[in-house]
Amino acid sequence: MMSRRYLVGSTSAFLLVGFVALMTIVAMNVWLGERAQSYFDDAIAARNTRVAAVELRNAMQTAESSQRGFIITGNEIYLAPYQAAKIQAQRHLSALQILLPTYPNSDLLLKRLAAVVGTKFDDLERTIALKRNQREDEALAAFRTNSSKALTDEANVFFSGIIGKADSRLTSGVIEQRRNTGWLRLVSAIGALVIIVVIGGAAFGVARYTRELRARRDQVAILNGELEQRVATRTADLAQARDRAEVLLSEVNHRVANSLTLVSSMVGLQSKALGDRAAKDALAETQDRILAISLVHKRLYGSGNVRSVALDEYLTGLLDHLRDSMRSQGRGMTLLHEVEPIELETDASVNLGVVVTELVTNAFKYAYPDGIGEIRVRVRKLPDEKAELVVEDDGIGRSEGAPAKGSGVGTRIVNAMCETLGTK
Repeated sequence: MMSRRYLVGSTSAFLLVGFVALMTIVAMNVWLGERAQSYFDDAIAARNTRVAAVELRNAMQTAESSQRGFIITGNEIYLAPYQAAKIQAQRHLSALQILLPTYPNSDLLLKRLAAVVGTKFDDLERTIALKRNQREDEALAAFRTNSSKALTDEANVFFSGIIGKADSRLTSGVIEQRRNTGWLRLVSAIGALVIIVVIGGAAFGVARYTRELRARRDQVAILNGELEQRVATRTADLAQARDRAEVLLSEVNHRVANSLTLVSSMVGLQSKALGDRAAKDALAETQDRILAISLVHKRLYGSGNVRSVALDEYLTGLLDHLRDSMRSQGRGMTLLHEVEPIELETDASVNLGVVVTELVTNAFKYAYPDGIGEIRVRVRKLPDEKAELVVEDDGIGRSEGAPAKGSGVGTRIVNAMCETLGTK
């Protein structure tokens, strides 16, 4: 599996090779451009050298032809081109003296050529002067010596050598240009091939990485799908287990409530079988306590929430039962209640129900000896998730330091429950 680091490294290497190939092509083009410019300069110089040599030879031939025509005919008209040819010869000789030093071993050639040209024109001037002075015999004698022809032949040898050197330089330049052009084609072809390979390699690496990345993405999608399926299955199993647990817990609460109701009924039967009033009252209080607990379990299995109890509904039902129970015992007090909607945990609701039962029962029994009066129960919310329970009456109350009426079990139960609730 290709890693991101490997992709970056390989792509960077390919790009570096491509950059080197491109720089090689650029450098080769720059170098060949310089060589081409040098060749052009050499070609121009060689052409100028060849032209100067040819023109110098032509000027000498023109001057010699003009001199011979005058010697033979004595007509001055034949000397008309002579001066122009002489000036051109001097000008082209000066050009050769500038151009030839670029050729190897040209110093001696230039000196000898200058001497031959100078001697040639001196000889021509001498014969022309003899003819003008009517010394025709001497002029013809000088003409017949062929010294002028020997100088011309020697000059032609020099001219042929100069022209050959110029042509050789042109030919070598052309050969070099062809060779350089071949090198340029070769380097460009190799560079282009390298660049194509680099681009192909980089594209292959990117395509392979993209393909593997797509494959990984598909694998991740498959794994995510499988994981989501497992999570869904697990969630469904957990929901089913939770539902079973809630059903089981509701069933347990139902059975506990039924059992407590059965116990309460048995206590009621036992109370009816007794003749002792104190024992009957004690069993009645026990029956109310059992009822307070059983009502919580009835609320739990009767609602969808088994973790908390709606306190207003629970206490309302409990207080209504206590009022009916006390009235059946011949007590005519009025029981008023005001309970705000509060959700309370199951254990705390049981404890609070027992406390309310004990306090209300105690008020029913001892607050109003004549059996007429009002008992008020109020539960309200407080800040910081707290609540306040108030059970009050307008009865005779309890003197400070006076012993508790009855067995005192109810007081102990209230104290124990309050301590469990963490009340103040």
